[in-house]
Amino acid sequence: MTYRIKSLIYLSCFIIVAILYYDMEQEEAFQDKISTEQMAGNEFEDDQKSGKLQDEVSNLPQ
Repeated sequence: MTYRIKSLIYLSCFIIVAILYYDMEQEEAFQDKISTEQMAGNEFEDDQKSGKLQDEVSNLPQ
């Protein structure tokens, strides 16, 4: 093989590997983002204020 063909093969292999590596990094970053997102949490209070609020909400006209 000539030097030019070898160089072309090496260059194309390098470009393919670089693209695959980039895709793997993007996939990993995406998975990290999904796993670290926080879900909304609910806190429930059991006191007189929340009871009054519940009574007010249940008495609203529909």
